[in-house]
Amino acid sequence: MANLTETAKWESGIYRIETDDPVLGGENGVSNAPIKQLANRTVYLKQYTDQVANALDGHPDLGARLQQMQEETDSLGPDMQNAVAAALKFALTQVGVNAWGLRALREQAQQEGQIEIENRGVVSGCTVTRSTTAARNLNLSDGACFAKGRAYSVTPGNNAASVPSNTGAGPVVVYAYLYQNATGLWRLAVTAIGQAVPAGAITIYRLTVPANSTDATDPNLENVTITDVRRIERQWPQVFDSPATVSAVLNVLRSSDYRLDFDIVSAVGAPCGHDDIVVSSRATNGFSVQLASPADSVVVRWRASKLNN
Repeated sequence: MANLTETAKWESGIYRIETDDPVLGGENGVSNAPIKQLANRTVYLKQYTDQVANALDGHPDLGARLQQMQEETDSLGPDMQNAVAAALKFALTQVGVNAWGLRALREQAQQEGQIEIENRGVVSGCTVTRSTTAARNLNLSDGACFAKGRAYSVTPGNNAASVPSNTGAGPVVVYAYLYQNATGLWRLAVTAIGQAVPAGAITIYRLTVPANSTDATDPNLENVTITDVRRIERQWPQVFDSPATVSAVLNVLRSSDYRLDFDIVSAVGAPCGHDDIVVSSRATNGFSVQLASPADSVVVRWRASKLNN
């Protein structure tokens, strides 16, 4: 026995068998027409029901699913968009406020930095004079200097260093300094024009060389101005007449009643503690410290705190 062929189709009507219709079976027989039409409607409705069931997605009924769909649709409406925009704007504002607060804390209320204090100079002697036996040379007297946390003897010398010629149209400044050579002896040298004093050296004189000052025009350096800039500590290391001083810059605060904390990172040649870092002056935009230790190349981390700024 065969079954009728069913098609998912919504039939517009169901055929009514008339009294004069012959009894005729088969796939397309009159007797099976209304049954086939009802079967087609059943298959159609079954497919629709399955689609609805799949759409429920775990919801108890189609109404709940439609409610969720409505809410999702409403969330895309102008009111919801405005609410989301307002919430986002508020969140961004709060982030900005927090960022500003952190920046203010970092840059103003609490600031940090690092400084290095070089502690070098002359204990006695080490004077520079013009040479009378060689063109544009300098003589160095005997004496003693201090660096690296200890004192050194300085051997005198005639014609110990030469002053560069200035062929330019204006005056230039160069520096006479003491440096330690490879054998550990301290010698005199003069910077070239435009050159800085080397690291680790001790600056002792500033020389102003006028325009057109050369071996031919000024062999005895009579027109060169020699200015003594030695830092002299005659009672080193017990007493400092002019302690080594370094300044640090701050982002401007409202007042100078901030707290300063120091951490000694390293020091060369002698002990150095927190008490050896002495604040000599302070202002709203910076402060200066002096070193009360014979140590050299002292690296200090500092923190300025003003939480009521």
